[in-house]
Amino acid sequence: ASGADLANIINEAALLAVKLGRKRVLQSDLEESVEVVIAGYQRKNAVLSDKDKLTISYHEIGHALVAAKQENAAPVHKITIVPRTSGALGR
Repeated sequence: ASGADLANIINEAALLAVKLGRKRVLQSDLEESVEVVIAGYQRKNAVLSDKDKLTISYHEIGHALVAAKQENAAPVHKITIVPRTSGALGR
């Protein structure tokens, strides 16, 4: 991540902490802010059918398996099917 990305992550975490009525940033705020900076905000109004969830799950695990088998690739840290504002599910 660039310096600008790190600044955005810290700012997003601080905003989340304030929004939740806290004066301090928690680890969970930082983790959520990484997701926001990388993939956008969660689309809480997104509705996925069980079939869509299964299809997307297979697709995402495919990405993870390919990444895990690549030489010199960064390790897979998280797999999710949560729709966000950026990416294919962010329509």
